[in-house]
Amino acid sequence: MFRRRRRRSSSFARRAPPQARLAIIGVGVALFIALFIFFIRQSDELAPAPQEIRVELPDAFKE
Repeated sequence: MFRRRRRRSSSFARRAPPQARLAIIGVGVALFIALFIFFIRQSDELAPAPQEIRVELPDAFKE
């Protein structure tokens, strides 16, 4: 009564199993977070030392 269609079995048409796809996405997310933390730490280490900035305003507190 009901006929099932068979898909062609081609070695090029195979998809990765869902667990493998999720594992690849997880590794990518972990790598992104690790690189983000690495670059934040690098920017803290390579930043110039903070210096005081003064601007003389002779009439600032004039009464």
